[in-house]
Amino acid sequence: MAGTAGCAIRLGGSKPEEYRTLALQPPAEATVAEIARVVHEANASIVLLTAQRDSAWFAEVATQTGLALSGPGTTESNAKAFFTNLKVLGDTSIVLGVADGTRIHMHDALYEIDKNRILDLMLIGISPRSDLREAVRTLLSYIATDVGANAAIMMAIDAPTPQAGDSIATLLRAAYSNAGECERSTDSGAPSTVRLFYGPSARVQCRTARRLTDGGSPILADLIVRR
Repeated sequence: MAGTAGCAIRLGGSKPEEYRTLALQPPAEATVAEIARVVHEANASIVLLTAQRDSAWFAEVATQTGLALSGPGTTESNAKAFFTNLKVLGDTSIVLGVADGTRIHMHDALYEIDKNRILDLMLIGISPRSDLREAVRTLLSYIATDVGANAAIMMAIDAPTPQAGDSIATLLRAAYSNAGECERSTDSGAPSTVRLFYGPSARVQCRTARRLTDGGSPILADLIVRR
């Protein structure tokens, strides 16, 4: 990933689009106003948010941030949702069975960037009982069969622990880049269970990324969808 962070963007065709992308799981006591403040201060245009809250809470986040809501997916206690003003083409919440008998919970939405480009956002919850290698294999199989080959992908994974998040990042490295490895500032926040990934590298680059010091240590990345 380090080699892609500073690559020049080729000109021609569709204009590269840059999105300030925020992935977070806030503390249980976080209020809607606090979430909205983090989003506004980050100037985020895409937010991937997981929290143990109901639909009304997520709807109020949308109202206070001024971003349109997709979700929340409530197939498990940690609901999952996206906030952005891109044109949504479709969204769904699904549960994937892992070979070891556990499950992956996911919210997935497809957005239109322009007539030639689409963006797939995914927010994935991994069970603490899952074999991480099997869980990643299940996720990659889903992407290979259910996500269009021409889609740019941004996905946040909520791992059971920060250490599990590191292991998942290693397992995904051949297919998707980890925003945590993108060039970043020195004021990064504490380790978090949430990791942000993007790819394929031919379509999505990271300009910079960092952990914020707000509760839950959100990750904020400037991700560029190329032509």
